[in-house]
Amino acid sequence: MRRSGSRTEGGPCAARATTRPLLGFAAFVAIGWAVGEVWTSIVGSVEQEAMRRLAEERTETLIGLARAITWAGSAFLLVPLAFGGCLVMLRVGLRRDAIAVAVSLGGAMLISDLVKLLTSRPRPTVEHLQAVTGSSFPSGHATQAAAFWLALALVLRAPPASRWLALVARLAAVLLALGVAWSRVYLGVHYPSDVLAGLALGGCWAVFVTAALRAPSSA
Repeated sequence: MRRSGSRTEGGPCAARATTRPLLGFAAFVAIGWAVGEVWTSIVGSVEQEAMRRLAEERTETLIGLARAITWAGSAFLLVPLAFGGCLVMLRVGLRRDAIAVAVSLGGAMLISDLVKLLTSRPRPTVEHLQAVTGSSFPSGHATQAAAFWLALALVLRAPPASRWLALVARLAAVLLALGVAWSRVYLGVHYPSDVLAGLALGGCWAVFVTAALRAPSSA
């Protein structure tokens, strides 16, 4: 009886566990594309003037700070961090948490790349203080930072007596993601709406993935 029950549970439940993230991924891409198209058609060049004013007031100190903070959203840093972190989680038996972090970051990277391709918004016409490729909407760094750091904070296992640690971790994740978003605008490579969209896409995707993986496996 137990074997039969396991078999039944494994089929439909495994299918649901796979289908939810795939449907969610498609929905995030579609929503991101729709928002990008609508926003860029409405806003026109309004943000461009704000970017010009910001570029005129940049200081060397803040430029250095922005160049440092922006690494917290770079795939060159986040992918090795995620790989190492997931290996540790797997070794201590936190399989679902490892999957949540990996899917949050990997999915966020794909979502931002696809929405960029579909929207094709030109970069701000100010001096770019960092080399960039591709279109502007959404910010890949902001999307990746929000997804990775928030996913990491969401899977953090704090003892019952130290629940405040989880709260501090989530606050730190939000501040890191906001810092990355600010850095992309300050370096002249993204409009404010690009980074806001990235934060929303990455953050909501991380919450969706962790919730989907923690959903009850029974019907």
